[in-house]
Amino acid sequence: MGDTFITTKKILKKCKELGIEYIGKLRKNIIIEFFGKKVKVEELFEKDFQNRKSKLRTINKVEFKLSDRIVNIPNVGRVKIVAVLMENQKKPKYLVSTNYKKKIENIIIEYMKRPKIEEKHKRDKSILEVEGNYLTSEKSNIGFIRLMAIVSNCIEYLSYKYGLSFYEVVKECCKELIKKGIP
Repeated sequence: MGDTFITTKKILKKCKELGIEYIGKLRKNIIIEFFGKKVKVEELFEKDFQNRKSKLRTINKVEFKLSDRIVNIPNVGRVKIVAVLMENQKKPKYLVSTNYKKKIENIIIEYMKRPKIEEKHKRDKSILEVEGNYLTSEKSNIGFIRLMAIVSNCIEYLSYKYGLSFYEVVKECCKELIKKGIP
């Protein structure tokens, strides 16, 4: 517990310093400050779900019970914590965002994208036959790998945006390059 919280706390602190938005999962037994009182995250949201003060939302065809609070994490600052209870779960998950003005729905949608991104990185590593910490070793061709990752991300974005398959996007890009005279 200690190592995970310290890591999460360090990440939150660094993101706040740099002005970068961070959305991640938070443990239920983390101690936070709420109106000057030190409480655990779980205790803060417990009454909301018992008294049915939580909001009911449907995101991507999944029903959620939501409750949020803007709290202070010592040595980090103000953050927004969202308690999320999915329709088939008994215990809520706690998400934290450094942008405390962000809407609850947007925090959940961005958090739900993360497994897809992590899955894509695993797939890219297997396609490129990259193992372990190859990217940080001296013999790695990191420039080529980064270029491949950028091209792959662009093609996936375009296929998502225009509703085309990966192959169709590549075909259309090739047509455009031929029109422009680029070999």
